[in-house]
Amino acid sequence: MESNSSNSGNHQLEKQIFLLSQLAEQIHNTLIQDGADDIGAVLDDLAQLTSSLSQLSSRVAKLEEERNSHIALAEISQVVNSSLQLDDVLRIVMDTIIRLTGAERGFLMLNDSSGELSIHIARNWEQESIDPSDTALSRTVVNQVLSEGHPILTTNALQDPRFDAQESVISLSLRSILCVPLILKESIIGVIYADNRLREGLFTETQKNLLATFANQAAVAIENARLFESVRQTLSEVTELKNLMDDVFASIASGVITTDLDHRITLTNSVAEEILGDSRADLLGKNVGQIPLLKKINI
Repeated sequence: MESNSSNSGNHQLEKQIFLLSQLAEQIHNTLIQDGADDIGAVLDDLAQLTSSLSQLSSRVAKLEEERNSHIALAEISQVVNSSLQLDDVLRIVMDTIIRLTGAERGFLMLNDSSGELSIHIARNWEQESIDPSDTALSRTVVNQVLSEGHPILTTNALQDPRFDAQESVISLSLRSILCVPLILKESIIGVIYADNRLREGLFTETQKNLLATFANQAAVAIENARLFESVRQTLSEVTELKNLMDDVFASIASGVITTDLDHRITLTNSVAEEILGDSRADLLGKNVGQIPLLKKINI
């Protein structure tokens, strides 16, 4: 789909360039043949050429922005899928977002275990973590995104009728703001917020869509990291339990074995191994009926 869109855009650009070259040639010929007699028509043609060039320039800039966005999304996808270390993933991706959008600051906020929203990662345009004293942002924008579940883009918050009377916007002199929800399984688990306190008109619809797409990927990364941590914690608890059982078995002076419902040996202690004359590796998994001594005593 992206390739077809890109090819279509390139075809349109080639067509416009061809038409402009023809127009320039006509203007040149008119000047040679008619001198200054038809200067009005020439000026009209030049005005048309200027307008066409301006439109072409805008189109090229937009295509370039879209191209950079697609490249960035590909890079972000690779990063998100390459690691289960959530903090590292989000740091790299947040730096990418700030670089692409020109944001001064970027924040990723998540609901904690109590349901309160807290800053999980905060980065600035120098690719550094933001000092806690500089993390004030527009809670009005954040709360609106949380309640409505839709991205918010404002090019000048100080003059935006939605926010121009909000205390946080005024006190922080916020101008360009972009905020999108983090949605996981139809639930909003947080937001991604970017702003610039110096420049207005910084963010575009393309960048809003880019950030929204990244938010979807970030939500998946968060879920994967949480699942990984849960599995790791479970494995740790199982290992601790096994070690505890091994310690208990080792401390018992009598021989002890455990079996499953099919009478296959699952655990033994060292005393039992000594009595039976077999190592643990040889005993585990065997049916008790296969052990001569156990069979003899009808266990």
